[in-house]
Amino acid sequence: MKNNNKSNQPQQEEYKGKAEENNHIQNVIAVMSGKGGVGKSFVTGLLASILSQKGYKVGVLDADITGPSIPTLFGLHDSVHADEKGILPLESRMGIKVISMNLLLEHEDQAVIWRGPLISRAIQQLWGDVVWKDLDVLLIDLPPGTSDASLTIMQSVPINGLVMVTTPQSLASMVVRKTVHMAQIVGIDIVGIVENMAYYQCPDTGKQHFIFGKSHSEEVATTAKAPLLAQIPIDPDIAKLCDSGHVESVRFKGLNSLLKAFLEATHIMDNAKHIDLEDNLKIPEKKEVEPAFSEYSPIAQEIIKSQENLGTLQNPDLRGDYRGCCGDSMQIELNLDGEVIKEARFTTDGCSATIACGGMLTRMLKGKTLSQAANFEAKQLVEALGGLPKSHVHCAELAMRTLKQTIKKAIHK
Repeated sequence: MKNNNKSNQPQQEEYKGKAEENNHIQNVIAVMSGKGGVGKSFVTGLLASILSQKGYKVGVLDADITGPSIPTLFGLHDSVHADEKGILPLESRMGIKVISMNLLLEHEDQAVIWRGPLISRAIQQLWGDVVWKDLDVLLIDLPPGTSDASLTIMQSVPINGLVMVTTPQSLASMVVRKTVHMAQIVGIDIVGIVENMAYYQCPDTGKQHFIFGKSHSEEVATTAKAPLLAQIPIDPDIAKLCDSGHVESVRFKGLNSLLKAFLEATHIMDNAKHIDLEDNLKIPEKKEVEPAFSEYSPIAQEIIKSQENLGTLQNPDLRGDYRGCCGDSMQIELNLDGEVIKEARFTTDGCSATIACGGMLTRMLKGKTLSQAANFEAKQLVEALGGLPKSHVHCAELAMRTLKQTIKKAIHK
């Protein structure tokens, strides 16, 4: 894959980070859009996830300094640390390395009110001062539009190609065409177009409804002289997973096709022939059958209906997560008063049984000390719920393992 990073624009002052010379990154792909709200960060997270599932070593650089979304998509809320070599990125559940301005702030809802030159320098530092080590692919989530920040990335980072994200509306497509022209002027290859929120498929009839009107993605692809990689549907389950920090669990029809098209367009596959393509493309779907609601006890039904304690805390003292053998994952957040647990919340991408376990466990935790919580067992949780369907007793074990991971954070602190 070639890099035509030649521009007739003024060049940025070169910044050499202290970690840069020790990093070995084979491919740098930036994800770009003409406007906000089209799902650019989601596409970045999705590409990172399916590449990681295939066996690639992947990193994500969130270059949207003032509106970062990547940490939320991956469920990352802890602060990053640094050593003598540079800034150490956080790792997702699947081992994807992630850096974002939000991970450097004291509070994740803190506003970054900076002018262009400061933002440009921050982006250069996120590239040069982060200890990425060996990566097959680094994906860069660019801020929307054609401003200083995007230009800085294009001129100071060795980008191999751009993925453009659009939605069906003609306005969004028109704005994306502006970014296509910018990429062509700067001289970077556009490797493909992804159309997000392309349609909604009714689960009852299977019929596709084009909520935002006729697609203009083919026109954008023609302008960009690049292939249309995928048309991603509107799906409430996708939104739920992203909001709860589980973009790595997103599944939809056509996911394998997106991966194949991306690998072919970028030629990344040529650099990793040791990976068995067919084996790793088998992205599993969940095979568990959801029990009927009537199979749950009255107390479990109450928790499932009310979704008790499902959500996040604003500034938790402790946070931990775990993925079970069934593929479901859970995250628990705690607020403490000394050693006593004052508030507890959880999020999950799992089934109703997992929601029941999370709700009951967080209820049981309130008022307990960390030492008492560490002694909880899955059997106690099942008993407190009045039992669980036999095929889903393992959900209690998932909840308990998540709790253990959370309490481990207190030991590290």
